[in-house]
Amino acid sequence: MNATIRKVRALAGKDFADLIKNPTMFVVCLMPIGFMVLYRFVIGDAATSAGVTMGELAAASEEIATFMLGSSLCMTIGMVASMIVLYGIAEEKEKHTLRTLMLANVRASEVVISKSSVALLAVTVVNAACFFVAEGQLSWLAPYLVLGLVGALPVMFVSLVLGLACRDQMTAGFYSVPVLLVALVPMLGMLSEGAARIASFSPLGGIYELMGLAIEGALFTEAAVVPLIVTMAWIAAGALVFAALFRRLARDN
Repeated sequence: MNATIRKVRALAGKDFADLIKNPTMFVVCLMPIGFMVLYRFVIGDAATSAGVTMGELAAASEEIATFMLGSSLCMTIGMVASMIVLYGIAEEKEKHTLRTLMLANVRASEVVISKSSVALLAVTVVNAACFFVAEGQLSWLAPYLVLGLVGALPVMFVSLVLGLACRDQMTAGFYSVPVLLVALVPMLGMLSEGAARIASFSPLGGIYELMGLAIEGALFTEAAVVPLIVTMAWIAAGALVFAALFRRLARDN
């Protein structure tokens, strides 16, 4: 047990250093923050150009906050949680580092734990930065960060499988596109009621709705049951896919 902890700690240190040194992964961590800065200025300029009064803006503040914070969750999970895992594993396979680790008596499960821990830490840090850029209320911060971690789980499970299936970073880039697009589906719910209903059943649709309920102060009401079930169902599905394919893919590598 102690040996496993030491290995995971050493691997996590290496993975964190790789995150800083790999330009793709580092830029990906900055992109959600950049989008939040852009959204903040766009919404402010649009309100000013339309002649919206402060009273009208305050009345719409919850809808704006839901869109801003919900969008930041989707973008951070879709970009950071998926790409750090995908590109991290793909880079190690491309440079034959993963094979070297396996020959050095490092288990595939230890590599997975390390990559997942670094990805979740990055998601938390980026989400916190997005939250303050979006000027969310401090009372929303705790549920926001927790929802970010919970929502990252199904995306990360699938990304781990795709990462093990990748042969190089170019393949990882190809695989990351559908993962990102699926993660961004809840943001399209604002287009129409029909789109919102469909988006609510996507992997991050439940998380997006739960964030809106947290902003309304209704997170612990009956309204949260359906989005919570949707979220748990996607986590279970991701875990099943990972459990089914992990052993074979890890052995093939």
